[in-house]
Amino acid sequence: MANDKKGCCGDAESKEVPIKEKSTESCCGSEDTDLEEDEECGCGCGGFKYPDTSTKNNPNKPKFIADYEFFKEFENYAYSLGFKSVGYTQLTPDLLTKNKFMQYTNTIVLTIEMNKEIIETPPGEEAQRLNDLAYEKTGHLTYMLSDYLREKGYATEIAHSYDSIVKLSSLAQKAGLGFIGNNGLLITPELGSRLKISAITVSIANLPMKDENEHAWIPEYCEKCGKCVKACPHEALIEKETCCGGKEVEFVRKQCIGCSQGCTYCIEACPFDEKGYAHVKNKFDKMNAKLKEKQNKKFKPELWSNWAEKNSQMFAGLVNGATIAISMAQNEEKLILLEKADHDLNVSIKELEELERPVADLMFLIDEKDIKEILNDTASIKFMDMLSSGKIKVYGFISQTQLIDKGYMAFLNRLGLSLGGGGCCC
Repeated sequence: MANDKKGCCGDAESKEVPIKEKSTESCCGSEDTDLEEDEECGCGCGGFKYPDTSTKNNPNKPKFIADYEFFKEFENYAYSLGFKSVGYTQLTPDLLTKNKFMQYTNTIVLTIEMNKEIIETPPGEEAQRLNDLAYEKTGHLTYMLSDYLREKGYATEIAHSYDSIVKLSSLAQKAGLGFIGNNGLLITPELGSRLKISAITVSIANLPMKDENEHAWIPEYCEKCGKCVKACPHEALIEKETCCGGKEVEFVRKQCIGCSQGCTYCIEACPFDEKGYAHVKNKFDKMNAKLKEKQNKKFKPELWSNWAEKNSQMFAGLVNGATIAISMAQNEEKLILLEKADHDLNVSIKELEELERPVADLMFLIDEKDIKEILNDTASIKFMDMLSSGKIKVYGFISQTQLIDKGYMAFLNRLGLSLGGGGCCC
């Protein structure tokens, strides 16, 4: 749930707030962290102890149920303080970075804007000062919201950015506020990744939690974009190839100076901040529509019938009913099925949603950019080269005994594969 209204506390950043005390723990900016390399800092920063500025104590007998009107009032108050979005979820053990007991698991997650001045200031002492002020503001306003809840009879506990107790980006993603991008930061419709996150665990048992996240398309866009990786001068974001030929971005925490010098280059370069969420989503939808149109041209039965006829020798020996599926890595909605019938291969195109169970014995997974070469292959040479180099993945859906009975041993041998060998599947 989000609101773009300017809060009545627009000057909160200039108000007097308690000064942070630096703790012995650290996070992104130095190496004396107690987090494992693959763990996420609660906010991407942290490592400070923010003083508890609560003015209300938890009630002795907290309430556990809130009505619809209360949630509306609470959200309106949060927006008036300057929070940009409010979400609800459950805090589970995998979202904790430390072995800390939290009395309540139902959680309110909040985002607040990082001032543009932070983004426009080069890394250094001034940028870090502005970044610290943003965290102080987030902590201060979160305690104000907590007091509001306590005054209404609900018990609370704060999980704010400084303590790095909770993986706040993952928590906010689970609450449906946005999705984590390649820069490791939460991206939301209201602010892109130019935000701070905090959370309040609360005694309210009937929080209006969401079941789905409408922002799950973001990683697919990030995979095609990569601007944050190129923008990082310290190689804190490294693009790596996965075992199956895809790409993923690894965050190298010890290289990141975001928490020690207020670096925001990855945020500044992000199209979600530069162009806005709606612009990026519109571009993504158009790009996907064009891609689907292009891919659909490769799902014509006559193309594959022609290919199967030219490469008929490859399929010799398969028994009637033997069925092979060809899937395009970039289009997981359709399958090309080649079914042996007498001396022919019958070709059909199937929508995956129509299939309740695997209908093929083997499946070849092929990258879209390699399809054209394969369709022009008249002697199976390209097909075999791509298999041996790992460009084409092969998966088996039936047992080895069944594969042998259907004539696949000779078929696989002709392709340079063997049953029970070093292939990915068989």
